[in-house]
Amino acid sequence: MRRKTDAQTKKLGLYRIRSGAAGPSLLASGVPAAAPLTFNVTAAVLGVTLGFAVALLIISAIRKKLHAAAVDEQSPADQPPPLPPPEKVTTWWCRTFDWVGLALITGIFSLFGFSQAFAEKKEMLEKVTPFQIIANIIISAFLVGMVVSLVAWRVRPVQWLGLRWKQWYLALFIGPSAVILMWLMLGLLNWCGYIAWMESLIGESSVQDAVKMLRESGDAMIVGLMAFSAVLLAPVAEEIIFRGYLYPVAKKFSNVRIGMLFSALVFAVGHGNAPLLLPLFLLGMILAAAYEWTGSLWASISVHLCFNAATVAIQLAVRAGWLTIPEQIQ
Repeated sequence: MRRKTDAQTKKLGLYRIRSGAAGPSLLASGVPAAAPLTFNVTAAVLGVTLGFAVALLIISAIRKKLHAAAVDEQSPADQPPPLPPPEKVTTWWCRTFDWVGLALITGIFSLFGFSQAFAEKKEMLEKVTPFQIIANIIISAFLVGMVVSLVAWRVRPVQWLGLRWKQWYLALFIGPSAVILMWLMLGLLNWCGYIAWMESLIGESSVQDAVKMLRESGDAMIVGLMAFSAVLLAPVAEEIIFRGYLYPVAKKFSNVRIGMLFSALVFAVGHGNAPLLLPLFLLGMILAAAYEWTGSLWASISVHLCFNAATVAIQLAVRAGWLTIPEQIQ
C-alpha cells in the first residue's frame, strides 16, 4: 500500500509550500510532466494586500460617485455646485484617464514586488553586477519621466509638487523626527515579536536585498551604486511616483484617507518583502501624511532621504566593523 501511494505521489506531483522560492521545480522522479504545484507564501501575502488596496479604492470611488450624483439630484437646477475645500495637495489636474495611469503604475510596481517574491535571493545577490544596478537606475529615471510626462502638460511641476515651499526649513525637523518615529515603531514591532513571527510564518528574512548588498558585497562599485540609489535616487523617484502621482490621483477618486492607504499599500507591496510589509506600509503612511500636511513633496523627500541615509550609514558602519547589531533587530 505504501509503494502504491509513493508511486501515485511521483506520478501526480506534490503540493508544497515554499516561501520566497523561485517557481516550480521537478520531483526527484525525473518525470517532466509531474512538476509540482508551488504555493509562494510571500506572493500570496503581497497579492492579498494588493487586492485589498485595489478593492478599497474602487469601492470608495463608487461610493463617492453615487454620493455626488445624489447631491446633484437634490440641488436646485439654478444653484451652482458647492466649491471644494482648499487643498494643499491639489487634485484639480486629475482626469478620468488617470485611472489608466494609476493602474499602470500600480501594476509595474506590483510586478517589481512579485519578482522579488519569486526570486532565489541568494543566487540573485551573488549574480548582481554594477551594470544591473545602473540598469535599475535607468528604469527608475524612465518611470519618473513617464509620470512627469503624464502630468506636466496639465500643471507645472513646481505647482503640482509644491516645490516652492516657503517653510522649507521645516524639512530639517520633519525628516529626523519621522525617522525617530519609524525606529520607535520598528522597535515596538521587534519587541512584541511581530517581525520574528512574520519571518517564521513566511520563512523569509526581513532584511532587504539592498541592505544585504550594502553589508556583504565585495564589490566597491556595487556598494557605492547601492548607496547612491538608496540615499538620493529612491527618495526622489519614489516620492514623485507614489506621493506625487499615485496619492493625489487616488485621493481625487476617493478621499484623503483612502488615498493615503492605497498609496502606502502599493508602496509596501512594491518592495516585495512580506515580513516588512507592515513597517513599509507605516512608512508610506508617514510619507503621505508629510506631503498632505505641508503640500510640498520636499517634506516627504526629506523623510525618505533621512530614513534611507540612516539605514545606509548603519550598514556601512557594520560593514566596517565600527558597529555591531544584534541579529534579532537586523
